[in-house]
Amino acid sequence: MTHENETQDEPVQDQHSQPDDAKAAGILMQQEADLAGHDEALVLNALHQRFTDSGLHIDEDTLHAHAHRIASLTPNDFSKK
Repeated sequence: MTHENETQDEPVQDQHSQPDDAKAAGILMQQEADLAGHDEALVLNALHQRFTDSGLHIDEDTLHAHAHRIASLTPNDFSKK
């Protein structure tokens, strides 16, 4: 916010920034809801895409472990679609 006769000369910082671990947890929760019980390769591809899009780095072994876990979950009504 600027006051009278003042200008904003610098970018406004992101007002809703989250720590990387919270972003990663959110991605994993969403993928669990969307892809529970799906083919592990499909889950792995989706995880790669989501983490790449978000700019977060997750090591390959951890990514494979999450893909395996999500693929092993019992599908819910939404993930069956």
